[in-house]
Amino acid sequence: MANFLPLALSPLFILVLVAYMKFRFSSIDIKPIIAAVVLGMVAVIILIVSDYAFEYRWHGNLRNMRRTAAYVFVGIAFASEFGKFLVLRYAFIKKGLVKDPLDGIIYSFLVGLGFSTLSAVLYYLGIIGTDKVHNLSLFLWIYPLGTMAFSIVLGYFLGMGYTRKNSFIDNSTGLFLATFFHGVFYFCFITSDIRLLVFTLFGYLIIGSALLVRAVNLKQ
Repeated sequence: MANFLPLALSPLFILVLVAYMKFRFSSIDIKPIIAAVVLGMVAVIILIVSDYAFEYRWHGNLRNMRRTAAYVFVGIAFASEFGKFLVLRYAFIKKGLVKDPLDGIIYSFLVGLGFSTLSAVLYYLGIIGTDKVHNLSLFLWIYPLGTMAFSIVLGYFLGMGYTRKNSFIDNSTGLFLATFFHGVFYFCFITSDIRLLVFTLFGYLIIGSALLVRAVNLKQ
């Protein structure tokens, strides 16, 4: 039973976030919220295809650092963040639902947690990912928190891009940083380096908090 508990974290965070939004904003349309979560789950398709492509090419044989880095940063991290990017960019920003960095972070949270709700199950079942990941249980516990850190970075810069005439730089920066953060996070579990993981999570906490505070200040 305990093995299944981490899979409930992302849905729990979604419920907490929605409850806070309902409390904070009296009149809130629930339809975009549901759409963000569902489309986040749909974006997992890109990760599945990417993981399958690497598996078909190398048959899970990550025999050297070059293959490992390619799989981690392209096959897992970029595929994951690119899927979320497409959802945010074309389903929410294009429709004017994201108008500033804080809006971007909120919708990025919903999309990201929808994504991690399904992808965590696939990691647990071994449908995606590599067997080189050490301590899968710990990974599944921390994965939703990591997803929220990636979501802050991606959402902040996509929201910032909306406020500027040339959004290409902000969009590219958000996608690159979210991919890098995601890749480093996943790499920590392949190397089984607990110290690296602790420093990584601490760094994400500082950066995420700074961007979140900045987004709130810009909203005001």
